[in-house]
Amino acid sequence: MKAISVVPGHKSSAQIIDVDVPTVTANHVLVKVKLVGLDRTDYEINEGLYGEVPENEKMLIIGHESLGEVVEVGTEVKAFKPGDMVVSTVRRPDDCINCRAEEYDMCLNGGYTERGIKGRHGFLSEYYAEEEQFLVKVPEKLGDVGVLLEPTSIAEKAVRTAFAVQKRMRWEPITAMVTGTGFLGLVTAIILKLRGLEVISVDRSDNAYKDRIFSQLGILHFNTKQINLHEIPHEIGRQIDIIVEMTGNSGVAMHAIMVAGTNAVIVLASITGGDRRIEICGDCFNQGLVLGNKTIVGIVNAHRRDFEQGIADLQTAEAQWSGLLEKLVTARYPPENIHEALSSLFENIKVVIEF
Repeated sequence: MKAISVVPGHKSSAQIIDVDVPTVTANHVLVKVKLVGLDRTDYEINEGLYGEVPENEKMLIIGHESLGEVVEVGTEVKAFKPGDMVVSTVRRPDDCINCRAEEYDMCLNGGYTERGIKGRHGFLSEYYAEEEQFLVKVPEKLGDVGVLLEPTSIAEKAVRTAFAVQKRMRWEPITAMVTGTGFLGLVTAIILKLRGLEVISVDRSDNAYKDRIFSQLGILHFNTKQINLHEIPHEIGRQIDIIVEMTGNSGVAMHAIMVAGTNAVIVLASITGGDRRIEICGDCFNQGLVLGNKTIVGIVNAHRRDFEQGIADLQTAEAQWSGLLEKLVTARYPPENIHEALSSLFENIKVVIEF
């Protein structure tokens, strides 16, 4: 079967290889891949910035956002049958206290592996095999939108975490801000709208296509090339109660913390690789956090419950804004065009590889 592999640490090494179709054992499911979403992680692995091969191997099959159809199940598999559409979770546990509690996203020791990223092959292949406990059944009526579930699970965790930490007080949030309007930023804004909040999206983009999406969602958009982030609360006449930071820019993250209002929660959800340095007023920063009762929390990966909530919210969003989610998939490529697909990530909302 065809697969797309890289050699971690080597720039632009992505290539199509031929590997055997996986063998299905008693508790495994064989999945025929339909679509695989790409994101910045795939791009950076292909840039040689990180990625880790499975033990005793020299290459890594990438891809961690999948949608596929079950074609064969092992003799001990109970929850799936041929014809089911499924998405696989990404992280696999080590033996820490959190992983033993099935909180793989909260792994304490860091000995986890991740499909297509760290020590375990991903889904950019015609087939993959997986234990049934790591698969999530996707309703057939979601169709190709199901490929959005894995990244949606990250947004779900961000929103879930914001509300969970605010149980420390009586809290009635009105306004949420999402910094960044890539797929993760947009789907986070959708989830927050579904929770009944007024939502502000912030980026540095002049994009008529996104403007139509903001309009359909009823989201207020600010372009920080035209307005300073700190001026937005004054511009809208109220404080910001939730900020979810998804730009991948540490400078934006630091300023977002200072922009948040009293009793606000700031969820940092973007990886900021590098060694960027910024200068801030340390006393102002600390005083604002203390006197404002602000909470800052970081999140990575997602729990199975976030996948399940993602299915519910994707279906609700489809019902409320018909056809909107399909608009978020803005480019499709065959496996042979993997380099072109990766290069197009920054001019698209969501790029997928179609087998």
